[in-house]
Amino acid sequence: DFGPTMVRLAWHSSGTYDKMSRTGGSGGGTIRFKEELAHGGNAGLDKAVARLEPIKRKHPEISYADLFAYVGVVAIETMGGPKLKFSYGRVDEMDPAAVTPDGRLPDADVGDGPGPKERDHLRKIFNRMGFNDQEIVAL
Repeated sequence: DFGPTMVRLAWHSSGTYDKMSRTGGSGGGTIRFKEELAHGGNAGLDKAVARLEPIKRKHPEISYADLFAYVGVVAIETMGGPKLKFSYGRVDEMDPAAVTPDGRLPDADVGDGPGPKERDHLRKIFNRMGFNDQEIVAL
C-alpha cells in the first residue's frame, strides 16, 4: 500500500513553498531531482518518485509537478478521504538549480517535544507558507 507515501510525496513537494519569496512548492516538480530528494525530510521518497516513472513515461503530457500533486489527491480519496478538486497546469522546472534549500520542511530532530523550541520551529516552517497558529494545529 503506497497511499500514505504518495500523500507524503505530494505534501513534501508542496511543503517547500515560501509565501514571501514565492519560491518552492509543487509548481516545478523539483522533488524529482536528486538534490531535493537528498533533503533530510525527503528520506525514502526516491522510491515513490521511481514508482511514478512508468506513469510519466506513458503520459508525457502530464508534468511531474501535476503528477506528484495528483497522486496525493488520488491517494487521499482511495484511502477513504474526501473527494478533492484538482487543477492541472503546473509547469516543470528543468534545472536542478531551482531546488529550494534544505530546511523548509519540519524536522523532527529540531524540536523539544511540546516545548517552546518545537513551537518556534513549527511557526518558522509554517508561517513561511502563510499558515497561522490555528491552521498549523488543524494541519
